[in-house]
Amino acid sequence: MSTQKGRSFSLLEPVIAAFVGLILVSNIVSQKFLTLQIGSLPISMDMGTLLLFPLTYIFGDVLTEVFGFAASRRVIWYGFGMNALGALIFSAAVAMPHAPDFATQREFATVLGSVPGLVLASLVGFWFGSFTNDFIISRMKSWMVTWDPGHRWLPLRTIASTLAGELVDTGLFVGVACLAGIFPKSLVPSLILSQWAIKVGIETLLTPLTVLACRLMKAQEAKDVVGVDSYNPFAFSGSGGSNLWKEGEPTDHS
Repeated sequence: MSTQKGRSFSLLEPVIAAFVGLILVSNIVSQKFLTLQIGSLPISMDMGTLLLFPLTYIFGDVLTEVFGFAASRRVIWYGFGMNALGALIFSAAVAMPHAPDFATQREFATVLGSVPGLVLASLVGFWFGSFTNDFIISRMKSWMVTWDPGHRWLPLRTIASTLAGELVDTGLFVGVACLAGIFPKSLVPSLILSQWAIKVGIETLLTPLTVLACRLMKAQEAKDVVGVDSYNPFAFSGSGGSNLWKEGEPTDHS
């Protein structure tokens, strides 16, 4: 709950819930693939990449921009932990015996069954990609606020962090999946390039929504945190940073 006068409801908890929920749902729908032919280049993407996963990076941008890196660090760990727990529960549910009347075991296993290599690839890509994204947006904010206190150039850091974060995420996901024998080596370059371009393209198109969400959340939470006492992803108790928000004087005019 917010402690600011006149504010009895914080959006942080709903955002955390939505972020974790998107992570879990995207891993289920990502089993469905779509292939498009653009010229001579086949582009393959999963439904998680197309529909949901880019939104998780937008949530990361908003969390880091409003609440700071310390808050987004905790949320990344929440998502990572629930991702791993979800995979274990799904695998256990598939492996357990079923009643004779349950006639859809094969379909159930197809949808919820976990391929260990794919789960590992997803976890590695998410962890490194998310921390890369949030680290860059936080460091850029610390640098930019000295010459852009009104955050007019906020899209510069959201797009720059997306370019790097999604590249790390996609590269590691495809690379680990390839080593696990899920993707053929011949498709690695095209898979990385196509999925990275799609994710970045979607998030770039949604930049106005990201900026609006940041502005509204800063006003609701009375927070505009810059900096942190430690960028160590394992500094679970870390906090720090300065709140730039001044009541009645919004700092975000982008």
